[in-house]
Amino acid sequence: MNAPERQLDPIAERAIDWLVRLDSGSASADDRAAFAAWLSADPRHRNAWQTVSGLLDQPVAVLKEAEAQLPGQRRAARLALTASERRKALRNSAATLLLLGLGSYALNRQQPLTALIADLYTGTGERRQVRLADGSTLILNARSAVDVEFSAKTRLLRLREGEILVQTAPDPGRPLIVQTEHGQARALGTRFVVRRQGGHSELAVLEHRVQLTAANGVQQVFDAGASARFSAAGIRPLAEPAAPRAAWADGQLDVRDRPLGEVIDALRPYKRGYLRISPQAAALRVFGVFPLDDPEAALLALAETQPIAIRRYGFLVTLVEHRDERK
Repeated sequence: MNAPERQLDPIAERAIDWLVRLDSGSASADDRAAFAAWLSADPRHRNAWQTVSGLLDQPVAVLKEAEAQLPGQRRAARLALTASERRKALRNSAATLLLLGLGSYALNRQQPLTALIADLYTGTGERRQVRLADGSTLILNARSAVDVEFSAKTRLLRLREGEILVQTAPDPGRPLIVQTEHGQARALGTRFVVRRQGGHSELAVLEHRVQLTAANGVQQVFDAGASARFSAAGIRPLAEPAAPRAAWADGQLDVRDRPLGEVIDALRPYKRGYLRISPQAAALRVFGVFPLDDPEAALLALAETQPIAIRRYGFLVTLVEHRDERK
């Protein structure tokens, strides 16, 4: 049985969302009332907020305002945060992370916590090429983790996190399989990419063929040039050709009519801190080639070609919004 994977708690993620929203300068009375309702709904919400709001050095003031609002009320509250207070908080954010218990999150943004028990891993902004014992070549994308389990009958690569490119060495008696929680890809003398992302995984076949088996048992063989998404719900072929999905191995993000949300997902492993995108911005369609090794340059290029605004909160939080949301 695999060790459970540790990721950022969804409650902490929500607390960070509230932090960004309330400090944006555009939070409405409804936003503040919704925050008050969320805060009072569960003691864990309050604990997460007290931790995260330390980044603004104002947890007590905000909590008092929230406590003054009963659930269902639509009464506006005002955040007493001056520019100098925000600057002071952001300067001290690294120390605040350690003192308030977000140190594990900061560590996880540098190196995935799953890497602590994985055979092979990479940190933020790092790619790694490894030659395996059978002669196969494995390239790990940034923030990836994989276990290598070779036996007399099979060659298993268990992808815990991130993305890998596999160049398979021939061994007819031992099939090479890449496994995620969403299914497995069996190489049929091939070169291919497997990416694990949220509630699904993705396959891109660069050479020869791959037999894909989803977690629900559905099977399908894909030829070179094809790509697919697989999960517990089954297999879904993707329209995008396989080659652009392997460009990361050369340090490039090759985007051909994909949602901006997917582009941000691809940049996250290369950027320290917390990179967040609003649903409205995530739906924008993107074409272009962007440098993975310089995520800030990639974000600036996106801002020049897309109707988005980028806001930064020290080193911890970067928020990408649609420009219409700033009006």
